[in-house]
This record gives sequence, structure tokens and C-alpha cells, in this order.
Amino acid sequence: MSATRPSFNRKVSVDRQVKIPMRDGVNLTADVYRPKGVDQPLPVLLMRLPYGRAIASTVTYKHPSWYAMQGYIVVIQDVRGCGTAEGEFYPFRHEYNDGYDTVQWCARSLAGSNGKVGMYGFSYQGVTQFQAAMMQPPGLVTICPGMATADFYHGWFYFGGAIALGFDLGWALQLTQNRAYYLKQEPQTTNLIAAQRELDKWLNYTPLDQLAILRDEPLGQFFFDWIGNPQVDDQYWQDLNPLSKFESFDLPALHIAGWADIFIEATLNTYVQAKQHTNKPQHLVVGPWQHMPWLAQVGEIDFGEAARSHIDQLQIDWFDFWLKGIDNGIAQRSALQIFMMGQNKWRSFNHCPNFDRTSLDRSSSVELNQNIQSQVDQPNLSSNDHSAIKIANSQAGVDYAQLFLNADRQLTSTEPDSDRAPDIYVYDPRQPNPMSNYGPHDQRPTHQSWDLLVYEAEPLTTNLSIAGTPEFKLYAATNVADTDWVIKLLDIYPDGRQMLISMGVLRARFRQSWQAPKLIATEEVLDYLIKLRPTCHCWQAGHKVGIAIASAAFPLIDRHSNTAMPPHTTKVSDFIEATQQIYSDRSFPSCLYLPLLIV
Repeated sequence: MSATRPSFNRKVSVDRQVKIPMRDGVNLTADVYRPKGVDQPLPVLLMRLPYGRAIASTVTYKHPSWYAMQGYIVVIQDVRGCGTAEGEFYPFRHEYNDGYDTVQWCARSLAGSNGKVGMYGFSYQGVTQFQAAMMQPPGLVTICPGMATADFYHGWFYFGGAIALGFDLGWALQLTQNRAYYLKQEPQTTNLIAAQRELDKWLNYTPLDQLAILRDEPLGQFFFDWIGNPQVDDQYWQDLNPLSKFESFDLPALHIAGWADIFIEATLNTYVQAKQHTNKPQHLVVGPWQHMPWLAQVGEIDFGEAARSHIDQLQIDWFDFWLKGIDNGIAQRSALQIFMMGQNKWRSFNHCPNFDRTSLDRSSSVELNQNIQSQVDQPNLSSNDHSAIKIANSQAGVDYAQLFLNADRQLTSTEPDSDRAPDIYVYDPRQPNPMSNYGPHDQRPTHQSWDLLVYEAEPLTTNLSIAGTPEFKLYAATNVADTDWVIKLLDIYPDGRQMLISMGVLRARFRQSWQAPKLIATEEVLDYLIKLRPTCHCWQAGHKVGIAIASAAFPLIDRHSNTAMPPHTTKVSDFIEATQQIYSDRSFPSCLYLPLLIV
């Protein structure tokens, strides 16, 4: 007789649909996993999510039963109004109090709990950890937020002041469809599933504030709140944002991020904020990964065996130390574990100034207005080829390579020394330059177009490694009152591929301030500081650094109408064309700053 394969229930018991009471009488539901045959009290791992607790983030993590087998009680909870939980769902609104109440229940009321709680999960599940942590519930010892943020405006719902349309609408449809499904509403569920499959159709809908698929759907009204509050200082964001409550953050945390994740900027900014608000250990792990799943293959690049996710075991090591007191060496581990793309290997640092600043402010990390004559060439820095790159001084202990736009669409270390006519392209929002996916994808298909400019440096003679937030100082003029500037940083391969490394966006009205936007003076040459998403990349010898300049990346961001109208209210008939003049002469030297990783 053949042996029967044991199921996880041989080792783990599951209590399903456990009711957890909130302070207002609403009951949330959870599945509770326990290792069998364990008599002593155990610490608790908690995940809170809006997608139905059965999935339990298994698109990125191992199943909760695996975590239970490591000696933990694991609680996977539906947030308010989702799955089988009672109450009304509104993204993030209830997670402060509900997070506090749930952690307290896990610490004090859950049978078998030893009173110590850790939280894990990515994306929304990561944000719920910050929201609970701000409330300082009794029993919460540590968190492991993945690809999460404490600032919903920057790098989550908005990108450089532009609506992150592809994400915002796609996610709104997902959340609304999930809610309709669990409420057994028809034909809403079927219609919303169809809308998800026809997302391109709805992304092209104008005006956005009248989007038909959600306008009359009570379950999806939060989408219009997102797009209808276009400034970071709007009270809507202040009320939701964990960032506005960050002074109360005081927990050790393991932050998890991915270079190809659309939330990379938000995740790293939150890591920096956490370091600034507590002396408790803050560790950061950044793989090459996209938002999900966390695989070695990202976009068009296979980063090799080293890039496979090791997060499950790392989290257990982290929880074993903080919740069980096991001296497993993680406290002595380097606080920064960073994957270097291009070399496809992990780098470890106890401290790295390249990751000590946020990209939220409108000032620069670099002395952009310094006297160029004071800069000196430093061609002998270890393992980087700087013979053709000028080094700019920094304010924060980071050296920046400086490359100027120059004649013939070149990127050079030589500052332009003459006057020359600007390079010009025309942006027509009726035909926006397309971009759907962030990460290492060949940009040539979208660069064979008249509405953008590409600049290339000479091939490198040895490797060039960067880490941190690249910046671009753009001198430009336009004939409209407002527009968008999109900067793509490229690794141009010897075979011609133009692989995306990073990108930055700036809606022109936010040129000087996020809080006090101003329409721009038409036909006047203005300077724009555009901060790109953080990255860590090595250009191999023979490759070229490239820059692409455009005014659209649709539907990654919404298409700007080039008018002064609120973007979410414009119709196609409101759109106007913009003539964009890009300057690269001695009076207006547009330039790229790359944060060097000196090894």
C-alpha cells in the first residue's frame, strides 16, 4: 500500500472565520493557523488585507500554514467591509483603529498567544502595518512592510504630481469588483470583471471625473476622491496619510522593496522617514522585483538565481529574533541588502548615504547651481569608468556623475560652451506616447516616434555603478500654461536595446512647490528639477547611458491636456498641442546627475 501524502492539516490546525470585535461593535473575520502539538504560548503573526483572506498574499509569500509550522500563531484577517468582515470598506480609512483593536485582540484575547505580535504583508497589507504602528497598540513588537508607503500621494496615487492612472483605475476596479463579489451583487460583479478585462477602454475615457463604469457605482466612489485631490496638502491626504502621524512610529522594521516596483520611491522614502523618527533598527532589502510576483525574471531581464526571493526565511529570522529572542545573527546582519542590477548580485552595507534622503522635497541633493568651474574630474575611482564623466560635489556625502545634453543628441561630460537652437518636439495629448509597464523593458518600440527625444553617451570603457535617486535638471520652454515632463534613464546595449532603468515625472505647475503650484510662463525658458525613481544599476563596459525626454507616459500617468484645467475634468475636445523646446547650451545646460556607488 502506498503511503498517503500528509496535508498541512497534519501539522497545522485552522480556525476559520473567527470573529474579532472592533470598538464600534463591527466584527472583522480571520482565519487562525496554529502548529499542532505545541502546548506553550506562541507569538502571533498578523496580516490584514482587503482581497479576501484566502489568498493571504501567496502571490509573494509562502502560505500561512508554512509560517505556522515555524512556531507561530498566524492570523489572516479581512479588513472592514472586505471578504466576510462586517462594515463598510473605504481604502485605508479604518485601518488605524481597526489595526489597533486587532493587534490588541491578538496579544490579549487570542487563545495561545504569548502577547507578542509581529505583522507582515506587502502593498495594502504593508500599509496597514504602518497605520497600526502609529497607534502604538499593546503587544505590537515589530513589522515587516513590503512595497508599502506612509505617503499615499507621492509614489502611490500620484507620480511627480501626475495621476498614476494605470494603477489608480486598475486598482479601483479590482477593489470594487472584489467588494461586489463578496456582497453577491449582480450584474455589478460581472460588469466590473468585464471592465477589468477592458481596462484600456476605460483608461482612455474622458473626462475622468465622469468615468461611467464607476460614477454610478456606490462601492467605487473612492476613485473620484483620489483623482479629485491633486495636491499633497489636500486635507484628504492629510487625514489618511501615516506620514502625518509618523512622529509616533517607534518599532524595529524590516522594509522590503523592488527596483521594478511602481512603489519603489514611496517605499524608500518611508524607510528614510522611519530612520529619522526612531532609533530602533530599520533594515532594508531591495531586490530587482516588480510588484508581484517576486521572481528572477523581471520584465525582459533574467537576473539569475541570486534574484529569487528569500523573503520568507528572512522574515522568519527577523521574527525569531524580535518575538522569540533567538540570537540567530540577524541583529549583526548589514542593515542594507541591495541588489545591483547589471552585475546581478547582492551588495551589503551597514550605512550608505545614497539612501539617506527622501525624494519628496523640491530642492536637490546635488549642488545644481554650483560654479561649474569648481568641479574637478576624478578619473581614478575604483571600479567605475569616470574618464568621460564629470564629478559634481554633493551635499550629503554622495558623488554624482554629471552628463550634459549636447549637440547631435549626445550626452557628454563637457558643458555646452556655445549658443545653439533648442531641440523641439510636439506633444499631442490625443496621441500620447505610450507606457504601461515600469521596469526593465526595451523602450525602442515607443521611442520610434516624433514626440520625444533620445540622447546617448559614448560607450563606456569600464563599468559604471550607481545607487540612489538620479536627478535631471531640465531647461525647457513651452507654449502652454501647464504640461508634463517625463525623463527616462536608459541602459543602451551594444545591440541597440534601450532598457529602462528609472524614470521621473514632473507636472510643470509643481516646478517650485508641491503645496503652491503655479502655472508656467509660456515661451519662457524655465528650469525644472526632476527626481527619478531610486535605482541600483551597473552599466557594463560597451553599454551607453541614455536619456529620453517626453511629455507623456500613458497610461502609467494620465495624459496632460496642456491646459490650466484640473486634469481629471478635461475632455478630448479640451486638449491642445504643446510645442516643447529642450535647451542644451551654455546659458541653459540641461544635465543628468547620477548618484555613484563608489566601491
